[in-house]
Amino acid sequence: MLASTIRDSIDIIIIAVIVYQLYNLLIGSRAWNVLRGLIALAGLWFLATQFQLRATQWLFDVAAPVFFIAVVVIFQPELRAVLERVGRGRTSRSSGSDPVQEIMAAIRELATQRQGAIIAIERNTPLAEYGRVGTSLGAPVSSALLQTLFASKGPLHDGGVIVKGELVTHAGAIFPLSDKHDGWSVKHGTRHRAALGLSEASDALVVVVSEERGTVSLAQAGELRSDVAPSDVLAALREVYQ
Repeated sequence: MLASTIRDSIDIIIIAVIVYQLYNLLIGSRAWNVLRGLIALAGLWFLATQFQLRATQWLFDVAAPVFFIAVVVIFQPELRAVLERVGRGRTSRSSGSDPVQEIMAAIRELATQRQGAIIAIERNTPLAEYGRVGTSLGAPVSSALLQTLFASKGPLHDGGVIVKGELVTHAGAIFPLSDKHDGWSVKHGTRHRAALGLSEASDALVVVVSEERGTVSLAQAGELRSDVAPSDVLAALREVYQ
């Protein structure tokens, strides 16, 4: 009896670890929304089974093999990433620094030097799909790293940086441009339009440093605020990290 209980406990722990790792991997990817859709379909199948909706059950039975193949194809990058993570046997560690202060220090320095920059702080909406065209980093947030990425004249200079929690996940990201024209002026360049476009497509906070004027703008919830004071930028960052 005791041996059986121990085996069951080990079995549950293993399954829990696997599910947790898959959740962590998918929650930051475009596949998360697809997974939610599949869960909704599974719920519909369950209801059809419980209420004996024979036509709906037949449709699911016929489509089940196709769904299985589709899941494998859709989640191929995530499954490969899981296997690579298991092979490396390591997980990311906290840098121990305050990301708000690190981001704020970088913004101040970039604005002083008039280095153009666009930094997206991820919240609930995954931003990984915009970073796939750039470079995946997974490095702890630091002022030095952010300044280096935007001060360099390399391929990552003109793209955006995505920050998720305490990590800089991607550099050289390409964000969707906004089609908004009302209230637009010559002081708003491509970076501002990309920041506004991303804020329209997600709940991210996007910080833009103007290369021409050395000012800071914030884009959030489809609105762009220009010439934002440092204290207001700091308050916005703190609100995100609460």
